[in-house]
Amino acid sequence: MDYIYRHVADERLRPGARLPSETKLSLTLGVSRPVVREAMRTLAATGLVEMAVGKRATIVPVDGEMLSRVIGNALLTGQADTRNILEMRRGIEITMVALAAERRSDEDAAELQEIVGEMATRLGNAPRYAELDLQLHARLARATGNPLYTLLIDAFRQLIAASMQEGIERWAATPELKRVQDLHENIVAAVVARDPGAAAGAMAQHFDDALIKILAPIVAGEAAG
Repeated sequence: MDYIYRHVADERLRPGARLPSETKLSLTLGVSRPVVREAMRTLAATGLVEMAVGKRATIVPVDGEMLSRVIGNALLTGQADTRNILEMRRGIEITMVALAAERRSDEDAAELQEIVGEMATRLGNAPRYAELDLQLHARLARATGNPLYTLLIDAFRQLIAASMQEGIERWAATPELKRVQDLHENIVAAVVARDPGAAAGAMAQHFDDALIKILAPIVAGEAAG
């Protein structure tokens, strides 16, 4: 596998590029095709390549699935809990939103305002509100121009989507959810105004005053279990 990693780096292969055939790799490396095939399966499991019958392995775009699996396994085996995820998200997203405020384009600003505007009309529709909430954070990640933030937020999305909806259903159409909405609007307003300090402060307040409240019963349940 080291050879394949070096080949990808040396040839500057990007998503969509194909690796050499199994036959060529087996001749180059002096190993059997089954050995090459097993190495390819391992690379596919890491998310680097995609395999299809009768076709050469293809480099694929990265997403948050692999990271989500790693963190999910930590949750499953008791090596981490929801509170740990919230603490990590808090640190990451405060920096992320400050960068979004510095770097956002006019298109970013318009789309963020559109999302948060629809959120205001969906306070009584928990599934849609939760979907828009996650969409907003993903859009903030894109506004940074740093693809790794998008990767991280995608991983978090896969982990917390169910918990987010459960929490929002609990608080739907209550003053608490309205408070969450107000904080989302503050975040977007600061990003649109290109005010990194205000954006970071609003995101910190979001986690400290709203999101943790919504998920507190879940965290407490994990602690009791």
